Amino acid sequence: MTKQDASLNMKRVILGLIAFWGAVVGGTCLFPVWSSAAQGTDLAALPVVKPVMSCEALGNVDVAHAIRAEVHDQKATFSQTPKGKFCKVTGQIAPAISFEVDLPMERWTQRFLLGGCGGLCGMTHVGVSNAGACSPALNGEFVMAADNMGHTGSMMGLAQGEFGKSPQQRIDFAYRANHVTTLAAKALTAAFYGQAPKYSYFVGCSDGGREALMEAQRYPEDFDGISAGAPAALFTVQNSFYHAWNVRGNQRADGTNILLQSRVGVLHDAVIRHCDTLSGVKDGLLEDPRTCHFDPAWVQCPAGQRDTLHCLTAEETQAALRLYKGATDAAGRPYIIGGPLPGSELQWALPSTARGESMSKGIAASAIAYVIPLQVDEKAADLTRFHFDDASFARMTELAPLYNAENTNLRPFHKHGGHLILWHGLADQSISPLNTIAYYQGVQQEMGAKQTDSFLKFYLLPGVGHCGNGEGFPQVDFLSPLMAWTESGIAPNAILAEKTTLGDGRPMGPPLGGHGKPPAGGQIHMASMPSQPYARPNAVAIASRPVYPYPYIAQYGGAGDVNNAENYRPVMSPVSLPMMFASHAASLIGPDNQKQYGVKGGKLVIENAQ
Repeated sequence: MTKQDASLNMKRVILGLIAFWGAVVGGTCLFPVWSSAAQGTDLAALPVVKPVMSCEALGNVDVAHAIRAEVHDQKATFSQTPKGKFCKVTGQIAPAISFEVDLPMERWTQRFLLGGCGGLCGMTHVGVSNAGACSPALNGEFVMAADNMGHTGSMMGLAQGEFGKSPQQRIDFAYRANHVTTLAAKALTAAFYGQAPKYSYFVGCSDGGREALMEAQRYPEDFDGISAGAPAALFTVQNSFYHAWNVRGNQRADGTNILLQSRVGVLHDAVIRHCDTLSGVKDGLLEDPRTCHFDPAWVQCPAGQRDTLHCLTAEETQAALRLYKGATDAAGRPYIIGGPLPGSELQWALPSTARGESMSKGIAASAIAYVIPLQVDEKAADLTRFHFDDASFARMTELAPLYNAENTNLRPFHKHGGHLILWHGLADQSISPLNTIAYYQGVQQEMGAKQTDSFLKFYLLPGVGHCGNGEGFPQVDFLSPLMAWTESGIAPNAILAEKTTLGDGRPMGPPLGGHGKPPAGGQIHMASMPSQPYARPNAVAIASRPVYPYPYIAQYGGAGDVNNAENYRPVMSPVSLPMMFASHAASLIGPDNQKQYGVKGGKLVIENAQ
C-alpha cells in the first residue's frame, strides 16, 4: 500500500464515521436498573446427556474426515477430577497442531467451549477465564478444548517465534488451528454422546481475543457465542511498532533505559491528582481516561532541583510523553492507533534497571525477526536496526490479511445468530484499548449502530490491566451474560465487576487512590491458570462496580456504599464521538480485508480473497 493509498483510506474512514455518528449521537439509550450476572434461570434448560460409548472407544474414532487433515497419536484417557469424570482425548493435527478435548462422562449439558491462548501460544492449556460465577462452567458441564496454535514452546521469548520459518505453521497460528480443533472437538462430541453440541462458545483474551475475533470473522458458523478480551487484532502493528517503540522510545542513544519501574508511581500519582475520575468518587480510578490530557508540568522537577524523589527529570518526562503518544516517524506522524492511556502507568512493563530488559523487547524482537515479515530475518531481533518509517510499516503489514483480525464485516456471524462480547481494560499497558474502540467503531460504521447492538456489546473496564490485574475491578464473569444472551435472548446490560482479596484480607492490586507500586518485573501477561476442564470460582470480593456498554460509564448516585455496584448509574461519557484515528494503522481496519493462504513450493501464497 502506498502512502497516498493509506492517506485516502484514512480520509474515507474519518468521513464515514462522521456521517455515521451524525445520525446516531442525537438518539437516546436507556438502561434498565442494575442487575447482577446471569442466573441459571437465564440459560436454556438443557438436560444432562450421557455418553453412548466408552472412553476407550472414543480414542479410536476417526476425526480426520471432519477436518480434512491427518490426525496422529490420537488417544483417550480416563480422568477423575473434583467435578466428576472426564474422557480426555489428545492428538496432533498435521502438521503440528496439538489438541486436547475433555468430555464430561456424568454431567454434560450439551455445550462446547474452546479457550484461546495468549502471547504466541505454543502450549495446549484447557481452561476458561472470566467465568468464575458461571454455574455450568464451574460444575464441569462443558466439553472443553484447547490447542497449541500449531507449534510448541513458551508464550514469550525470542525462540518462540521460530515457527515463523514454517509457512504452514504461520497459517495455523494465524487462523487454522482453532478452526480445525473445533471441528475435531465437535466430531468427538457427536460420537461420544450421539449428538452435536446445542451451543458452542469461544472465550479468549490478548492473542486469545484476536483468535476470538478471527473465529467470528473467518469461521462464523463455528461458535454461537464469543467473548473477546483485549484483542491483539492489529497483530502485525501491535507486535512490531507498538512494542518496539516501548523499548526504543525509552532509551538513550547509548541504549540505556530512561524511565524505570521504580519511577512510574510518581507519574501515576500525578495523573490521578489532576484528572477527574468522572465516577463521583475519589478512588484513584479513571472511568474514562480519554478525558485526561497529560501535562508535563504535573511531574517535571523544577530546573536545578537535585531531589527527584517525588518528581521526574526532564529526560524522564519526555520519555513518558513518547510512551503515551506511541510510535511515530521523525515528523511526529503516528503509526499506531495509540499508546497506553493515562491511569495505566503502574501496569507499564518497563525495565527495572538502566541496562535491564522489558517483556516488550522480547515480544517485538521475536515477532519482527520471525513471525510478522514475509521473509524471516534473524538479525532484525536487534531492535536498534528497526526504523519507524513508511518502509518498515509496509514490510510489517504485508501479511496483515493473514494475521490481523480487523475485518469489520460481521454480517455472516450475525446471520448465523452469533453473539459477541468485546471488552478491554482501560489500564492495559500491552494493547491500547484505543485499538478496540477503533475496531468497534469500524463495525458500527460498516453494519450500522442498531444492527451492531443487536449482536455485539462492548465494555471498557476502568483501572484494569491486560486481561486482568490492576487497581480497578478485574474480576468479571463475561461467560454468564454471553450464555444468557445466546440461549435466552437476554441482552447484557450492566455487568458486575469486582475487586478481590489475596486470601488474607489484603486487596488484590495497588490500593485505591493512587500511591501504588508497579508490579515487579513489569509483567505483561497474567500467570496461566491450571489446565482443567472447568472454571475456577471467583475469589472473595471486597468491592463491586457496574460496567456499562460503551459509551456509558458508571457514576456514583450520591448515596449508599461507594463500594457497592447497586449505588451507581449509567451516564454518557463526555468524550466526543466518534473518535478520530488518523494513523497509518487505521487503514488496516475495514470490511473484507482478510485472505486465505496456502503453501506452494515452500512459500506462503494467497489462495483466494476471504
